[in-house]
Amino acid sequence: MKALVFEQAGNAADVIQLKHLAYPKPGPGQLLIRVKASPIHPADLLFIDGKYRYQPVLPQIAGLEGAGYVEEAGHDSIIPKGSLVAFSKIGAWAQYVVVDEQDVVLLPDAFPIEKAAQLLLNPYTAYGLIQEAKVKSGDWLLLTAGHSTVSRIVIQLAAEKGICVIATVRHEEQKKELLALKAEQVIVPEPGKLNQTINELTKGKGIKAALDAVGGPLATEVISSLSPGGRLIVYGLLDPEPASYFNAGVVFKNLVIKGFGVRGYVAGLSLEEKTQMISHLVHSIGRAEFQLAPSATYTADQFEQAFAYNKGGKILFEF
Repeated sequence: MKALVFEQAGNAADVIQLKHLAYPKPGPGQLLIRVKASPIHPADLLFIDGKYRYQPVLPQIAGLEGAGYVEEAGHDSIIPKGSLVAFSKIGAWAQYVVVDEQDVVLLPDAFPIEKAAQLLLNPYTAYGLIQEAKVKSGDWLLLTAGHSTVSRIVIQLAAEKGICVIATVRHEEQKKELLALKAEQVIVPEPGKLNQTINELTKGKGIKAALDAVGGPLATEVISSLSPGGRLIVYGLLDPEPASYFNAGVVFKNLVIKGFGVRGYVAGLSLEEKTQMISHLVHSIGRAEFQLAPSATYTADQFEQAFAYNKGGKILFEF
């Protein structure tokens, strides 16, 4: 089978190779999945570079999630052969992968493959961030890195609940797309004026919570812009500079500043809560109007072009 493999950690474009490997064999409680698609996430690139929370075991097949069809299942499996599944497993960038049955999500046959391949990381993150923000219909929610895949999912899930989103972006041309996804407001924040802008946009109501993937000076302004009792959920680190705040501002406004990692969040869910999350996401994302299309797709043989793509958005490998 074809697989995208690296034998040393480093930049993906420099170390990934296309290899022909033996087909894997499933064991008890496992499924052999014929992979149809797998995305390139920032986490994938960190994993290849040896900077992710999980370290590669070299030589290593790359890729962290994907979707495909069950090629082989045990006689006692509750997921039958031929089923469409999304999965989370190191080694997803290959034609076949063996996955523990508990690590897959069974999907309707008509569920779009390009959405299925992205289901278990960014949508889980977006869902968890909204839950942790504790916002309800009519509340204002601020997003930094508003044009990211996670933010675009948050905007659409929040709109279903009547949550009013203000998304920050870096470029004016990014506004139109996010407004079409039903963000209430999209802004290119002017340094030092975020609080003033938020007060104007919310007519003095302010933001109940913020989801920050950036950090640095922008996060400093976000913290000072939170309403009393507000929450800042930190889930990214795009800016290497530190954020800062005065303790008085946090204490007197009873603010909550909390970190978020999706794997820790999912691990802390009860079976009922996880089932509810999956059901909600499959229903919402499966709708034709829910936007989760990739910007580009490449075959495994075209991996060099995939890594050279620089127009933004999500890229998928098709197998």
